[in-house]
Amino acid sequence: MTGVSWVYLAVERTDFDVLVIGNPCVDLIFSGLPHWPVPGKEVYATHFAIGAGAVFNTAAALSRLGLRVALLGELGNDCLSRYLLEEIRRAGIHSELIRQRTQPIAALSVALVHNDERGFVSYVERAASPAAASHPERQELEAELLPPFSLAELRALLQHYRWQAVFLYLHPALGPALELFAEQGIKVFLDTGWHPRLLGDPRLPEVLRRCSAFLPNRLEAEALTGAHDPETAARQLAHVAPLVVVKLGAEGALACQGEQLWHCPAWPVSEVLDPTGAGDAFDAGFIYALLQGYALPTALRCGTICGSLATTALTGSAAVPGAAELERLLRESAP
Repeated sequence: MTGVSWVYLAVERTDFDVLVIGNPCVDLIFSGLPHWPVPGKEVYATHFAIGAGAVFNTAAALSRLGLRVALLGELGNDCLSRYLLEEIRRAGIHSELIRQRTQPIAALSVALVHNDERGFVSYVERAASPAAASHPERQELEAELLPPFSLAELRALLQHYRWQAVFLYLHPALGPALELFAEQGIKVFLDTGWHPRLLGDPRLPEVLRRCSAFLPNRLEAEALTGAHDPETAARQLAHVAPLVVVKLGAEGALACQGEQLWHCPAWPVSEVLDPTGAGDAFDAGFIYALLQGYALPTALRCGTICGSLATTALTGSAAVPGAAELERLLRESAP
């Protein structure tokens, strides 16, 4: 597929529910640590798993919920990339928009879990596209786990594909792409990662104004605003983004739209085995609910059900419910 433009990958218009944009990574998860690692000493985990992570978690959860999902990203020709492509196809995610390069592209994250909290060590090796040297903004996108796309390529894709919604990670250079999606009436859901340099970029407010919903966690929301509590952070972000949902882990989630605030507690689970990817699963449940036409409080509940259940197994998508199970739990939770 190297050198083949995405525009030629479909001969007729294809409809999907959600386009997920971004590059997946391989997750190595060590759970049940007795304490955090200490320099010079070895620590043993009680559970271990290997799986696909990053945007894969949300894409796989959306697919499990019965939505037609396509992933737009790039992989290499290395063993990690081949594993990721197998997992993408196994999850029922459409892979025809994945650009495979004839060189290694390593993306790996080690997650350490102790007392229901996790820390990460990650490595990302991105391939530089031939156009990157003359387009510094594209080189910047590539360096932050976003696939190397241009507006021309996105416009060409929209001649052959149609999506109700797009999910991707916040980045300061996304403004023109989000304008394009808005022109097509496509809902845009943004999450963000822990990148301190990006979280302080002055271009972010303009990007957030163009999204449909912004879905940070508590730390990210507070880092973006300088607030010391999630409610204040959500209210400040809601002055920019049309809808803000702050994920609170074991405390559930809160949403702010205009001056109105909603809170939804976490769905109760008996044991937390791995919180890695719980926020990604929340995103999927929340997006699913809004696309089904549910009101915002119900969408929050769908998100917390998916996010909480995701913590009961290793990897972020292994324990996410299907649509029938989610709907059943939703009915049970109704007052």
